[in-house]
Amino acid sequence: MQNPKTIFSLICTFVFLCSLSLNAQVDSLQGKSYEELITLFEATMHTNATSAEIYAQEAYQKANILKDQKKIGTALYAIAASKYYLGKYEETLQYTDKSLQIAKAIENNKLLFDNYTLEGNAYSNLKEEFKALDQYLLAKKYADLLQEPINIITVSVNIAYLKKLHYDHQEALEILKENLIQVEKIPENHPRKQLYERILLMNIADTYLRINNPIEAARYNDIAMNSCENDELNTACVVILMNDAIIKYQKQEYDKAIEISTEVKNSFLTLKSENMTVTPYFYLGKSFYKKKQYKKAIENLEKAIQLSIDKDVAFTDQKEAHKILYQAYTELGNTEKAKENFNHYSTLDVKNDSINMQLNNTIHKKYDIVPLQDEVALLDSTNQKQRKLTKYLYISLAFLVVFLVGFFIWFKRKQGQNKLRFQKLLVKIDALEQQKKETNSQEEVSKEHTNPVTDENVLQILKGLEAFEEKEWYLRQDCTLSYVAKKLKTNTSYLSNVINTYKEKPFRSYLSELRINAALIKLKNDDKLRSYTIKAIANEFGFKRSETFSRVFKAHTEMYPSDYIKSLENQKNK
Repeated sequence: MQNPKTIFSLICTFVFLCSLSLNAQVDSLQGKSYEELITLFEATMHTNATSAEIYAQEAYQKANILKDQKKIGTALYAIAASKYYLGKYEETLQYTDKSLQIAKAIENNKLLFDNYTLEGNAYSNLKEEFKALDQYLLAKKYADLLQEPINIITVSVNIAYLKKLHYDHQEALEILKENLIQVEKIPENHPRKQLYERILLMNIADTYLRINNPIEAARYNDIAMNSCENDELNTACVVILMNDAIIKYQKQEYDKAIEISTEVKNSFLTLKSENMTVTPYFYLGKSFYKKKQYKKAIENLEKAIQLSIDKDVAFTDQKEAHKILYQAYTELGNTEKAKENFNHYSTLDVKNDSINMQLNNTIHKKYDIVPLQDEVALLDSTNQKQRKLTKYLYISLAFLVVFLVGFFIWFKRKQGQNKLRFQKLLVKIDALEQQKKETNSQEEVSKEHTNPVTDENVLQILKGLEAFEEKEWYLRQDCTLSYVAKKLKTNTSYLSNVINTYKEKPFRSYLSELRINAALIKLKNDDKLRSYTIKAIANEFGFKRSETFSRVFKAHTEMYPSDYIKSLENQKNK
């Protein structure tokens, strides 16, 4: 997929979307003020990062003459941002370090936030995701201090980017969609509203593409494309167009994918962003391979890999590129090249799995993802808040007595309902425990299906699922369809079809049912486990978040885990 990290730095870098002439000569800048130069820098970053760097360097010279530390720090940050857009990530970090020294000395929280965010983006493109995460968490600290919704959204989007990059797609989508709702609440006249909507829409589309859902991807990406219709050429809209090329590829419209990918490649070259051409080259290669034009496929895929090496940029699809190269060279009968690419593919497969697991665990440890609060409420005036508070107080006082009576009735009714549900659960648990003692893989298949399984591959997978259940692999927090498919040595699509057919439910429902059934049995029989916190219990049964565990538990049992544990304790004490 495309690497939209370049777009993320727009969040904290640019305020103005207007366009100015790019033909200003360096010798004509002498008469420009510092403020005019910064305005020129902001305006040209979308279309010509080389010119933007010239303006930033000149602004830095002016700031030094003025001996104004805030202006010097801001100019250094502007130079760093220019370097970033030119794909010079190591140089970016050199200038952000200098800017950060000044920002810390003058205690400028906005400049600190901007620099830490840009450093996170640079580290991400240098494939140092753990360092990127650390910088994003520092940026979050200053975003919280600034109390500006846009800054808080920036951090959330960056965290979501790392998540989708390392296959935690569902949580990435949740974060992105929550933030899209917040941006939509911002007043229409906000100077950066449209930019943030585009960023979120393109990332939601990109995440859906990573899970091969072009229909949902197109729904969001088309909205973003419509907003670009009358704009001058800019990086954000070119990335959105690249999404469209990938959508066409996933819909098997390969000629259209080639046409759009070529347009995207040329647009990035016009913007002097050669480092961004890795993705269009990759999809040109994939599309030509599908059309059985193997030489063209090889040419474009090798170009993508070489560019990622020369420009030192992250290429998340490099493993797939080597796999396709292996297949293309095999088709052409070049066994030496085929073997070389297969070895690269195998090495990256092991390395990526390790990094993905480590990074996702680190994110969950360091960054407690909770639903984003209504940050746009900060834009309301104090008087509006006061009127709302007064209104709620009057309503609360008027209905206090009714509420207390209603609560008492509800509480007694809930107790009765929970008691009945608990009795039903005990019957279910007894059946589960009995089934666990008696279940035989072959017998289970014959009981559940009137027709015996004759497909050897299906039978092998069902046996694998039996081992999966017996060894309780489903209790791992990183247990996904991809993980199980890899364990059973099959692909996700085939495994999903087998589970749907023979378990008669989707994989997510199958996994949740196994986890909740295990929780029911173990909580009933383990006094010590019942003394754990809900979060700790959730972790024991494969859930990363206590909220998710409680929601799924309630859906399967009609009781919350806390009520179930309380009922078990009450029964024990009788």
